[in-house]
Amino acid sequence: MSRQGFILFTLFVLGWLQIPCAAATSAPQSSVAKPDVAVMHTALRHALAFQFAQALETSAQLEEEQEPTLTSQLIKGIIAYLQSRWQTPQTPPAWEVGQEAFADVLEKGQEHLHQSGDDPWLKLLLGTAAIFNALLQQQESAWESLQLFAQGRAWLQETLLLYDDMADAHLGLGLLYFAGADLPAPLLFLWGGMDEKPSVSESIRHLQRAAEAGQFTTEVARTFLAQVYEQEKRYDEAIALGQALYASFPENGYYALLTGRSQCAHGRYAACAVTLATLATQNATSPTLLGSRDDRFDLYYTWGKALNELGQDEQAFHAFRQAINQDPGVTKDATLWAKYHLARLYERRGQHKTARQLYQTLLRGRNVDDLHEQVQQRLAGLR
Repeated sequence: MSRQGFILFTLFVLGWLQIPCAAATSAPQSSVAKPDVAVMHTALRHALAFQFAQALETSAQLEEEQEPTLTSQLIKGIIAYLQSRWQTPQTPPAWEVGQEAFADVLEKGQEHLHQSGDDPWLKLLLGTAAIFNALLQQQESAWESLQLFAQGRAWLQETLLLYDDMADAHLGLGLLYFAGADLPAPLLFLWGGMDEKPSVSESIRHLQRAAEAGQFTTEVARTFLAQVYEQEKRYDEAIALGQALYASFPENGYYALLTGRSQCAHGRYAACAVTLATLATQNATSPTLLGSRDDRFDLYYTWGKALNELGQDEQAFHAFRQAINQDPGVTKDATLWAKYHLARLYERRGQHKTARQLYQTLLRGRNVDDLHEQVQQRLAGLR
């Protein structure tokens, strides 16, 4: 064999040997057409900016001949989930819209899955839909919610095994952090005993991965990541991320609220007072900034606590009263504490009769923590 022939033969053999490697590293072909992820990303950004109508109009671009697709239904469902959390009133209720959209994805998606086998994009859609549907189902059916969490986790884990660059799959896996939020004790024990239940560090890692490398889940992952930081008392990280998100979405007061709550919990009362005073002023002229009554309660209650710590009695007095007005049925334990702080402020004003009446009202109600003990001590001091 000539030297030139030997070289050509060698190159042929090396090329033939590399073919299996190239096939193994390429993404498996999807039986479901992968949509324009930029459109998905834009639709979710509109939702995070409280532009829900525009978000739905954008998600409609993912339809085919004005017919819903799996992807358009997934995005519609996530938009509805965010709307159910942040905007009131809703007609029809956003959680119903979300459940219908996710149910459609799960039903039709599994039919496609039976035909196509291992399809990473399809499993990403199914897993994400299952996790978000589980979050919507938590208040209605804890057992069904737990099953959806487990199935969604399995699909998303399989997605990453097939194609580890699909960073959007990390969003749903990170949301498993919230799986036990409203489970009754027996189911919470069952969920806690599952080997697959992620640790806090794993949940944070998943959300960070989606936030850094996701194609359409970036800001949604950052939103949940900020919430996890706050709940895990990683306040510096919660504050930094909350401020960054509010700078990106100034129409969404939740980010400023989360920042203020974290500042207060971290003992940064002056910074909290500034953050929440600004938010309260903005909310007075733009009521949609905090559409949820629960969020408005947190705004005024947290602001009142910060002002109270700073000795700004008059402003704290009005903040606590506004917080109480957001919970007329006194369903929140924090409302009882708001009334206690209000009574203390009446004391400082020298209005002892009003303070005493408010303390006695608290004693007739339910006890939380050591509330009744502290109320009795205050009453004893007024005698």
